[in-house]
Amino acid sequence: MIRIAARRALLILFVSSPCFAHHGVAPHYDVTKPVHLEGVVAKLDFINPHSFLYIDVVDDAGNKQTWSCEMASRSVLSRNGLTPDRFKPGAKITIDGVAARHKATGCAFRTAHFADGSTLEDTSLFAPTRASAAEIPADSQSIAGVWTMKQFLSVRHYGVLTEAGERAHAAFDPIKDDPSIHCDPGGPVRFWVNVDEPFEIKRESDRVVINHRFMDSQRVVHLGGAAPADTPRGTMGYSTGRFEGNALVISTDHFVAGTIEPRFGIMHTENLRLTERLEVNAVGELAITFTIDDPAFFEAPYQITDLFVRSRWDPEPYDCKPGYQQ
Repeated sequence: MIRIAARRALLILFVSSPCFAHHGVAPHYDVTKPVHLEGVVAKLDFINPHSFLYIDVVDDAGNKQTWSCEMASRSVLSRNGLTPDRFKPGAKITIDGVAARHKATGCAFRTAHFADGSTLEDTSLFAPTRASAAEIPADSQSIAGVWTMKQFLSVRHYGVLTEAGERAHAAFDPIKDDPSIHCDPGGPVRFWVNVDEPFEIKRESDRVVINHRFMDSQRVVHLGGAAPADTPRGTMGYSTGRFEGNALVISTDHFVAGTIEPRFGIMHTENLRLTERLEVNAVGELAITFTIDDPAFFEAPYQITDLFVRSRWDPEPYDCKPGYQQ
């Protein structure tokens, strides 16, 4: 059975859900149109950056349809205790979600009701990845170690756009322009603002290495000096840094034009200059304050601070699968 309805009263509930942080809900799903599906599990694609649950249902005319319902990334789901065995092919299931905008048989997963009477809410699959047993260095104020977001999907302001910035924002198509579709991390800012994945900071003699589970990315911060004259431009730019006590201050340039925040279509030019300060605060959280400076697209530089907590490292590679479908 399939049921789709428009209910504006549910708007706040769905917008506040942390689901699909990598690309945002609004461009892909209509939160005013709940979907109710009754059928059997066809299969589960347990993959990054997003998993898909496929449900075989029978429509009002007696025809079988296979619906695809998008879930979070495999790494987030597995860290929160979900295994593929929870959705066994052939098992009866009822799914509540919201309708896809660009696929008649697509939805965003919200709740699963199983034949044994149990339920699974998507909100239960986004618990923080922090770990009380995380390894803490001898110097508790050191930025070294494994960290993850303290709060997933918090509300943020991204500065005031110039006319050129507004035009770039309007031209951005999240359906095909989100870098994660191509397994590209998109840039340093994305690590700090919308990725619920752990990252590890290592200090070496002449550099700091940041290994991020998201897209299995590695970022190198060169201590001292400036970028060599022949440094190529790239998505991640070229980063130099210096320590002020235990705090690391990073300056990054040599970008290619791209997106700062794909969920909201916030763009930058190749002349973006990014400054970041990483410092452990008095309660042991990693505070990362970053400043965006790109006069062509923003009226003035703007600053955001985010907080992170120590975590275990996720040993399983992200192993992103390129391409996206609803």
